[in-house]
Amino acid sequence: MENPSKSLSRSAIVLRAGLVMAIGVALSYGIPIALSDIGAGAWAKATLGAHGFYEIYIAAGFAGVLIAAMAMQRMGPLRALEALGIANIAPLGCVLALAAMAAAIATLLYARARYQAADGAELLLFGIVGPFVEEVFFRGFLFRQMRKWAGAPFIVAALLSSLLFGAGHFDQGSSLADSLMNAGVTFLGGVLLSWLVERWGSIWPGFIVHAGLNVVWTVFALGDNAVGGSAGNIARLATVVIVLAGTAMLARSERPA
Repeated sequence: MENPSKSLSRSAIVLRAGLVMAIGVALSYGIPIALSDIGAGAWAKATLGAHGFYEIYIAAGFAGVLIAAMAMQRMGPLRALEALGIANIAPLGCVLALAAMAAAIATLLYARARYQAADGAELLLFGIVGPFVEEVFFRGFLFRQMRKWAGAPFIVAALLSSLLFGAGHFDQGSSLADSLMNAGVTFLGGVLLSWLVERWGSIWPGFIVHAGLNVVWTVFALGDNAVGGSAGNIARLATVVIVLAGTAMLARSERPA
Protein backbone atom coordinates (compact mmCIF):
# COMPACT_ATOMS: atom_id res chain seq x y z
CA MET A 1 0.00 0.00 0.00
CA GLU A 2 1.02 3.61 -0.52
CA ASN A 3 3.18 5.22 2.13
CA PRO A 4 1.18 8.12 3.68
CA SER A 5 4.32 10.19 4.19
CA LYS A 6 4.82 10.25 0.39
CA SER A 7 1.21 11.08 -0.52
CA LEU A 8 0.45 13.69 2.16
CA SER A 9 1.79 17.22 2.35
CA ARG A 10 3.91 18.22 5.34
CA SER A 11 1.08 20.34 6.73
CA ALA A 12 -1.34 17.40 6.44
CA ILE A 13 1.12 15.13 8.26
CA VAL A 14 1.49 17.70 11.07
CA LEU A 15 -2.27 18.17 11.28
CA ARG A 16 -2.97 14.43 11.44
CA ALA A 17 -0.20 13.78 13.97
CA GLY A 18 -1.55 16.64 16.09
CA LEU A 19 -5.03 15.14 15.95
CA VAL A 20 -3.72 11.76 17.11
CA MET A 21 -1.91 13.44 20.02
CA ALA A 22 -4.98 15.50 20.91
CA ILE A 23 -7.09 12.35 21.13
CA GLY A 24 -4.34 10.71 23.17
CA VAL A 25 -4.25 13.59 25.68
CA ALA A 26 -8.04 13.62 25.91
CA LEU A 27 -8.18 9.90 26.60
CA SER A 28 -5.28 10.04 29.07
CA TYR A 29 -6.46 12.96 31.18
CA GLY A 30 -10.04 13.68 30.15
CA ILE A 31 -11.62 10.34 31.05
CA PRO A 32 -10.46 10.29 34.71
CA ILE A 33 -11.67 13.87 35.22
CA ALA A 34 -15.02 13.13 33.60
CA LEU A 35 -15.51 9.97 35.65
CA SER A 36 -14.66 11.82 38.85
CA ASP A 37 -17.00 14.69 38.01
CA ILE A 38 -19.98 12.35 37.64
CA GLY A 39 -19.13 10.47 40.83
CA ALA A 40 -18.13 7.24 39.10
CA GLY A 41 -15.03 6.78 41.26
CA ALA A 42 -16.85 6.05 44.53
CA TRP A 43 -19.44 3.87 42.77
CA ALA A 44 -16.75 1.87 40.95
CA LYS A 45 -14.77 1.21 44.12
CA ALA A 46 -17.89 0.20 46.05
CA THR A 47 -19.09 -2.07 43.24
CA LEU A 48 -15.85 -3.47 41.77
CA GLY A 49 -13.46 -3.22 44.70
CA ALA A 50 -10.45 -1.04 45.48
CA HIS A 51 -9.30 -0.96 41.85
CA GLY A 52 -12.76 -0.31 40.44
CA PHE A 53 -12.06 3.21 39.19
CA TYR A 54 -9.01 1.98 37.30
CA GLU A 55 -11.03 -0.84 35.74
CA ILE A 56 -13.63 1.61 34.42
CA TYR A 57 -10.95 4.01 33.19
CA ILE A 58 -9.04 1.41 31.18
CA ALA A 59 -12.28 0.01 29.73
CA ALA A 60 -13.33 3.49 28.61
CA GLY A 61 -9.87 4.21 27.25
CA PHE A 62 -9.76 0.97 25.28
CA ALA A 63 -13.19 1.66 23.78
CA GLY A 64 -12.11 5.19 22.93
CA VAL A 65 -9.02 3.97 21.10
CA LEU A 66 -11.02 1.49 19.01
CA ILE A 67 -13.59 4.14 18.10
CA ALA A 68 -10.89 6.67 17.21
CA ALA A 69 -9.01 4.17 15.03
CA MET A 70 -12.22 3.18 13.23
CA ALA A 71 -13.21 6.81 12.66
CA MET A 72 -9.81 7.87 11.34
CA GLN A 73 -9.54 5.11 8.78
CA ARG A 74 -13.25 4.38 8.16
CA MET A 75 -12.91 0.73 9.04
CA GLY A 76 -14.81 -1.91 10.96
CA PRO A 77 -13.82 -3.33 14.36
CA LEU A 78 -11.82 -6.25 12.93
CA ARG A 79 -9.71 -4.01 10.72
CA ALA A 80 -9.28 -1.64 13.66
CA LEU A 81 -7.66 -4.51 15.56
CA GLU A 82 -5.25 -4.93 12.67
CA ALA A 83 -4.48 -1.20 12.61
CA LEU A 84 -3.76 -1.26 16.35
CA GLY A 85 -1.30 -4.14 15.99
CA ILE A 86 -3.51 -6.61 17.91
CA ALA A 87 -4.43 -9.01 15.11
CA ASN A 88 -0.82 -9.91 14.21
CA ILE A 89 0.55 -12.22 16.93
CA ALA A 90 4.23 -12.24 15.80
CA PRO A 91 5.02 -15.65 17.40
CA LEU A 92 8.79 -15.37 16.98
CA GLY A 93 8.79 -11.98 18.66
CA CYS A 94 6.69 -13.33 21.52
CA VAL A 95 9.10 -16.23 22.06
CA LEU A 96 12.00 -13.77 22.12
CA ALA A 97 10.20 -11.60 24.66
CA LEU A 98 9.49 -14.62 26.87
CA ALA A 99 13.17 -15.58 26.71
CA ALA A 100 14.10 -12.05 27.77
CA MET A 101 11.74 -12.22 30.74
CA ALA A 102 13.14 -15.63 31.72
CA ALA A 103 16.59 -14.04 31.78
CA ALA A 104 15.30 -11.20 33.99
CA ILE A 105 13.76 -13.66 36.48
CA ALA A 106 16.91 -15.80 36.49
CA THR A 107 18.96 -12.67 37.23
CA LEU A 108 16.77 -11.80 40.21
CA LEU A 109 16.83 -15.35 41.54
CA TYR A 110 20.62 -15.41 41.27
CA ALA A 111 20.78 -12.07 43.11
CA ARG A 112 18.42 -13.50 45.75
CA ALA A 113 15.99 -10.62 45.37
CA ARG A 114 13.38 -10.55 48.12
CA TYR A 115 9.86 -11.76 47.37
CA GLN A 116 6.82 -9.80 48.51
CA ALA A 117 3.19 -10.74 48.94
CA ALA A 118 1.15 -9.71 45.88
CA ASP A 119 -2.58 -9.03 45.91
CA GLY A 120 -4.31 -11.05 43.18
CA ALA A 121 -6.39 -8.14 41.88
CA GLU A 122 -3.39 -5.84 41.82
CA LEU A 123 -1.30 -8.43 40.00
CA LEU A 124 -4.02 -8.92 37.40
CA LEU A 125 -4.73 -5.23 36.83
CA PHE A 126 -1.25 -3.73 36.98
CA GLY A 127 0.61 -6.80 35.77
CA ILE A 128 -1.61 -7.89 32.88
CA VAL A 129 -4.65 -5.73 32.09
CA GLY A 130 -2.96 -2.35 32.56
CA PRO A 131 0.05 -3.15 30.34
CA PHE A 132 -2.25 -4.54 27.62
CA VAL A 133 -4.36 -1.38 27.53
CA GLU A 134 -1.26 0.82 27.65
CA GLU A 135 0.30 -1.04 24.74
CA VAL A 136 -2.90 -0.75 22.72
CA PHE A 137 -3.18 2.94 23.56
CA PHE A 138 0.39 4.26 23.46
CA ARG A 139 1.90 1.94 20.85
CA GLY A 140 -1.07 0.54 18.92
CA PHE A 141 -2.93 3.83 18.67
CA LEU A 142 -0.61 6.79 19.30
CA PHE A 143 2.52 5.37 17.70
CA ARG A 144 1.02 3.28 14.89
CA GLN A 145 -1.62 5.84 13.89
CA MET A 146 1.06 8.53 13.69
CA ARG A 147 3.09 6.23 11.49
CA LYS A 148 0.40 4.66 9.34
CA TRP A 149 -2.37 7.26 9.25
CA ALA A 150 -0.45 10.51 9.73
CA GLY A 151 2.71 9.30 7.96
CA ALA A 152 5.03 10.72 10.64
CA PRO A 153 8.68 9.56 10.69
CA PHE A 154 9.53 6.84 13.19
CA ILE A 155 11.51 9.09 15.53
CA VAL A 156 8.71 11.68 15.69
CA ALA A 157 6.00 9.10 16.38
CA ALA A 158 8.14 7.27 18.94
CA LEU A 159 9.17 10.41 20.82
CA LEU A 160 5.70 11.96 20.95
CA SER A 161 3.91 8.80 22.06
CA SER A 162 6.66 8.07 24.60
CA LEU A 163 6.54 11.60 26.02
CA LEU A 164 2.86 11.13 26.80
CA PHE A 165 3.61 7.66 28.17
CA GLY A 166 6.28 9.04 30.47
CA ALA A 167 4.12 11.98 31.57
CA GLY A 168 1.37 9.57 32.58
CA HIS A 169 3.77 7.98 35.10
CA PHE A 170 5.18 11.23 36.51
CA ASP A 171 3.05 11.16 39.67
CA GLN A 172 4.41 7.79 40.80
CA GLY A 173 7.51 9.23 42.46
CA SER A 174 7.91 10.09 46.15
CA SER A 175 9.79 13.32 45.33
CA LEU A 176 10.36 15.60 42.35
CA ALA A 177 13.65 13.91 41.51
CA ASP A 178 12.08 10.47 41.86
CA SER A 179 9.13 11.49 39.67
CA LEU A 180 11.48 12.85 37.00
CA MET A 181 13.56 9.66 37.02
CA ASN A 182 10.44 7.48 36.88
CA ALA A 183 9.03 9.48 33.96
CA GLY A 184 12.42 9.32 32.22
CA VAL A 185 12.74 5.55 32.61
CA THR A 186 9.17 5.12 31.38
CA PHE A 187 9.85 7.43 28.41
CA LEU A 188 12.90 5.39 27.37
CA GLY A 189 10.87 2.21 27.78
CA GLY A 190 8.21 3.69 25.51
CA VAL A 191 10.80 4.35 22.79
CA LEU A 192 12.01 0.75 23.02
CA LEU A 193 8.47 -0.63 22.90
CA SER A 194 7.67 1.59 19.90
CA TRP A 195 10.71 0.17 18.11
CA LEU A 196 9.52 -3.37 18.86
CA VAL A 197 6.11 -2.54 17.35
CA GLU A 198 7.84 -1.02 14.34
CA ARG A 199 9.95 -4.10 13.73
CA TRP A 200 7.40 -6.84 14.51
CA GLY A 201 4.24 -5.08 13.28
CA SER A 202 2.53 -6.23 16.48
CA ILE A 203 2.01 -5.04 20.04
CA TRP A 204 2.38 -8.54 21.52
CA PRO A 205 6.19 -8.85 21.94
CA GLY A 206 6.21 -5.43 23.62
CA PHE A 207 3.24 -6.38 25.75
CA ILE A 208 5.05 -9.47 27.04
CA VAL A 209 8.07 -7.36 27.99
CA HIS A 210 5.89 -4.64 29.57
CA ALA A 211 3.65 -7.07 31.46
CA GLY A 212 6.59 -9.26 32.44
CA LEU A 213 8.49 -6.37 34.01
CA ASN A 214 5.35 -5.20 35.82
CA VAL A 215 4.81 -8.69 37.23
CA VAL A 216 8.46 -8.92 38.25
CA TRP A 217 8.23 -5.54 40.01
CA THR A 218 5.08 -6.74 41.80
CA VAL A 219 6.38 -10.15 42.89
CA PHE A 220 9.88 -9.01 43.88
CA ALA A 221 10.60 -6.10 46.23
CA LEU A 222 12.30 -3.87 43.64
CA GLY A 223 10.79 -0.50 44.52
CA ASP A 224 7.57 1.46 44.34
CA ASN A 225 8.01 2.63 40.74
CA ALA A 226 9.96 1.94 37.55
CA VAL A 227 13.23 3.38 38.87
CA GLY A 228 14.00 0.27 40.95
CA GLY A 229 17.17 -0.77 42.72
CA SER A 230 20.39 -2.34 41.48
CA ALA A 231 18.98 -5.88 41.14
CA GLY A 232 15.90 -4.68 39.28
CA ASN A 233 17.92 -2.53 36.90
CA ILE A 234 20.32 -5.36 36.12
CA ALA A 235 17.35 -7.63 35.37
CA ARG A 236 15.81 -4.93 33.20
CA LEU A 237 19.11 -4.42 31.36
CA ALA A 238 19.25 -8.15 30.60
CA THR A 239 15.72 -7.93 29.18
CA VAL A 240 16.56 -4.92 27.02
CA VAL A 241 19.78 -6.41 25.64
CA ILE A 242 18.05 -9.66 24.65
CA VAL A 243 15.05 -8.04 22.95
CA LEU A 244 17.21 -5.46 21.20
CA ALA A 245 19.73 -7.95 19.85
CA GLY A 246 17.15 -10.62 19.03
CA THR A 247 14.77 -8.24 17.30
CA ALA A 248 17.57 -6.65 15.29
CA MET A 249 18.56 -10.10 13.99
CA LEU A 250 15.16 -11.73 13.55
CA ALA A 251 12.51 -9.10 12.82
CA ARG A 252 11.82 -7.01 9.76
CA SER A 253 11.05 -3.31 9.92
CA GLU A 254 7.42 -2.41 9.29
CA ARG A 255 6.70 0.34 6.79
CA PRO A 256 3.71 2.67 7.03
CA ALA A 257 0.92 1.24 4.90
